[in-house]
Amino acid sequence: MLDAPKLKRDHTIRGHMSEGRMQSLRAFLIIPVLLGASACAPYDPPVQGDHTAEQYKADLEKCRTTSTESVRLKNAATIQSWVISPFTGPPAVRAAIRTCMTGKGYTLEKTDD
Repeated sequence: MLDAPKLKRDHTIRGHMSEGRMQSLRAFLIIPVLLGASACAPYDPPVQGDHTAEQYKADLEKCRTTSTESVRLKNAATIQSWVISPFTGPPAVRAAIRTCMTGKGYTLEKTDD
């Protein structure tokens, strides 16, 4: 008879843990999807010129690669920067791409931003 209340108690505890785990699992799955959705399309900076030209495409790809790596390394420098990197990383990469393209001689277009 002593085992019955213990089983009931264990079942109740497991029930709460399962519910909490499900909520954590949902958050764990949903947050990356939402964060990743903003990074689906490659960034094409607002610069003047022919965006279909082979030289432009090569310059842009080089800037994307170097900018992404540069920001990734900066974000990995400390735990604080790494934790907030999903929020600060994408804007920093876009800014670095614009700077890189300007350094290659492209002129930024004026935007409403």
